[in-house]
Amino acid sequence: MPDGAARVAIVGAGPTGIACAAELARRGIEAVCYEKAFLLDSLYHFPEEMRWFSTRDLLDIAGVPFASPEPHPTRLEALAYYRSVAERFGVAVEPETEVRAIRPRAGGGVDVETARRGHAERRTAPAAILATGFFGNPRRLGVPGEDRPLVHRRYVSGYPFHGRDVVVIGGKNSAAEAALDLYRHGARVTLLVRAPQLSDRVKYWIKPDLENRIRAGAIRAFFEARVVEISDESVLFEDPAGRHAAAAAAVFPLIGYTPDFALLERCGIRLEGPSRVPAHDAETLESNVPGVYLAGAILAGTEIGKIFIENGRHHAGTIASAIARRLAPEAAERER
Repeated sequence: MPDGAARVAIVGAGPTGIACAAELARRGIEAVCYEKAFLLDSLYHFPEEMRWFSTRDLLDIAGVPFASPEPHPTRLEALAYYRSVAERFGVAVEPETEVRAIRPRAGGGVDVETARRGHAERRTAPAAILATGFFGNPRRLGVPGEDRPLVHRRYVSGYPFHGRDVVVIGGKNSAAEAALDLYRHGARVTLLVRAPQLSDRVKYWIKPDLENRIRAGAIRAFFEARVVEISDESVLFEDPAGRHAAAAAAVFPLIGYTPDFALLERCGIRLEGPSRVPAHDAETLESNVPGVYLAGAILAGTEIGKIFIENGRHHAGTIASAIARRLAPEAAERER
């Protein structure tokens, strides 16, 4: 039997993918997570000193308590917790394996097209779950120069930028936290915000801190600012006062993320409405493609602020129960 032939295919090995595999394991159904990078890659690339907005009790999965000394866990605590859940349930992960498409089989189940290190392969699976999140797809500015080496689409640490000019673009949590962290690591920070003010969604302990740094002149901020071009040494932008150039040794366009809509479309999943919400059954979370289920933030389409781990973690149990009813009626009956 080819590797993966009898296992449910899960695309993504983040918290949602791990939760899906764990819930399937609890129902006696084997699964494998295909991950184009490695276990918890997206979470690993979060800012080093990030602390979750959600409290620990809203972040646990698979019925395993999240033990943390503080109400808002750190990135390292979250990495340790989700890895421990994966180990506890024996979650199988195939790293460096990209899923290119999933198609239903005439006799039931799905074909999964994967690629690893340039080698394409086709697997079969009784069902598939897309749990890809959105962190791997940063939004683009759509301006000349945004692919230059000084442009960083993820913020990890401010340490390398001590004493240097840095431009942060954005007005929500990612940009706000990066601007403060860079400032505290000794960078000269310019913040460019497209809106007239910082977003109300910025964490309640971050927003006043950043606003105070801006008022004190420690962080330069420009509002209603639109980036025009990025050169090797500066960012050209416009605001109501005119056109300006901000010196930059590094640029962080932290303007949000989108789901991998191209993958959804390659799988035949229909995207509906202006928010491009993938078609799905609200009761089972099965998409319009038979045997392909959707979990986590991708269910909200472009409205990524609607679904986080705290309200998306329950998708795993819903999907696992639906798959159990289809593939293992006896296991589903035991669950009742």
